[in-house]
Amino acid sequence: MSATKTMTESEKDTEAPLLESEKEPEVLRPLPVRAVHAALHFCFMLFGKEYGWAGFCFLVIGTTCSVATSVHVNWLGGCAVMMVFFASCFCFAGFQAVSGKYELARPLLLSAMMLFLSCILGGHFFVVWSKSAGSQVIKDSYLKDLPAASAGYHENALFYLKDGSVGADQMGVKKVCKDKLPVVGTCVYNYFCVAPVLEGPYEKGAEVNAWVGILSHVDCSLASFTTSPARKAWDHPYRAGLGMHRDKHWNEAIGASSKKFGLKSNKGAPLINWVADPTHDEKVAWHTGWLVEFTVFCMYLVVMLVYSYCTGISEDALPETRKIMDPNAPLKPSRRKKVDP
Repeated sequence: MSATKTMTESEKDTEAPLLESEKEPEVLRPLPVRAVHAALHFCFMLFGKEYGWAGFCFLVIGTTCSVATSVHVNWLGGCAVMMVFFASCFCFAGFQAVSGKYELARPLLLSAMMLFLSCILGGHFFVVWSKSAGSQVIKDSYLKDLPAASAGYHENALFYLKDGSVGADQMGVKKVCKDKLPVVGTCVYNYFCVAPVLEGPYEKGAEVNAWVGILSHVDCSLASFTTSPARKAWDHPYRAGLGMHRDKHWNEAIGASSKKFGLKSNKGAPLINWVADPTHDEKVAWHTGWLVEFTVFCMYLVVMLVYSYCTGISEDALPETRKIMDPNAPLKPSRRKKVDP
């Protein structure tokens, strides 16, 4: 009798389906779904074991509250909100560090430091944007109707005219001593340079319903002023600009031009900074503010990514991600550890 045990036909029939079912591969979800799942899992493995995501959320929320307060209230209010967030985070992180949980304190301390960059730098540009973003708009107004349409206009009001050009040759100047040097006794001067906006060619006795102005630190008759971008703008029919507040120095410059060239200035004539696009500074500040915030947030994530790699948090992230992408793929053999002889 043979010692080898053979299987009967009935045993083969029962065994074969079991072996076939074990070899059936797992049904996979669509590739885009697996890719998104794997990416999210990878990110949360890197930042989720400590307070990495908590620090990022704190950074975003603190920046939002501080910038919103700076824009809608004032700059000091935004700084106060920033300090409240910074103090809260710093105290909590300090408590974790004193308790010996340094791995929990580091991300929060990093986010508290990044909060200064995010709120001060980014908030500055958003404050610049807000100065003209919600300002008064005086649009499609003829020059003769402008004093009535712009009555009580605000600083940085947006002006869009239908007619008119700058009479640069009829310029008036007011020279004001800004700072007096104590040793030599000379002054640092500001020059208030104005010119009328005329409906047509210059005529003596013409009524002026709008003025343009430039605050210069050099004499308005010098080449450095006449070749400056602000002065060159007077030579173009932009018919747009930003409102400027008329103080006594501007009024004296307007009076000098009116007296010298025989012009009649309307009492309600606005003073305008003549530019091609009054919203240019607003757009630049808006985009720069978002660029600063995006850069700071990305800096935090990059630093946390390097920190996770250096401290070994990311050891299980890649294998788990591969398993989500393809559960049926063979696992890579682990590296052999060196054994001391």
